[in-house]
Amino acid sequence: MPEEKFEHIFKSYYSDIYNFIYHYIMNRDDTEDLVQDVFICFFEKYQTIPEEINTKQYLLAMSKNRCISFLRHKNVIDRNNLKYFESLVFSTTSEYDTTYDDLFTKLNLAMDNLSDLQKRIVEMKLAGKNYDEISNELNVTHSQVHKNIKKAYTKIRTYIGKNLDKSIHCLLFYLFFHSF
Repeated sequence: MPEEKFEHIFKSYYSDIYNFIYHYIMNRDDTEDLVQDVFICFFEKYQTIPEEINTKQYLLAMSKNRCISFLRHKNVIDRNNLKYFESLVFSTTSEYDTTYDDLFTKLNLAMDNLSDLQKRIVEMKLAGKNYDEISNELNVTHSQVHKNIKKAYTKIRTYIGKNLDKSIHCLLFYLFFHSF
């Protein structure tokens, strides 16, 4: 492709492609990188693209595919980061920190202060069941499951102590409210 033609295409469609990608990604740096990737890929494939193809539509289709791939990759990274965080929290090291032992001891003692229904719901939630499964198994409404989880979380948090590290509260919140 002649440089002048590519430059014309780039200048003509850059802002449209940028805006299209930005609405998918909502991050300026990532958007700029993806726009650059789209135009580089277009430049590399230009010789194989039929002349009757609408250039703008082709660039938009490439942009959409790049956005989808980017978001899928980001989702995988986010899931891996969560798994990494969980493994750090629950792993043992040679310098084992007893904070988590203390937390789970207190958690078990706090469970004794819950009603039987709350205790069963919390145990099922910590076992990985979602609200629908708990609701069906215990023959209670989805709303009752949610309310009892919130009450149990409040009771446990109060019992364990409000002065604990915020990361411990985040962990508790994650355990109770994350949808498995």
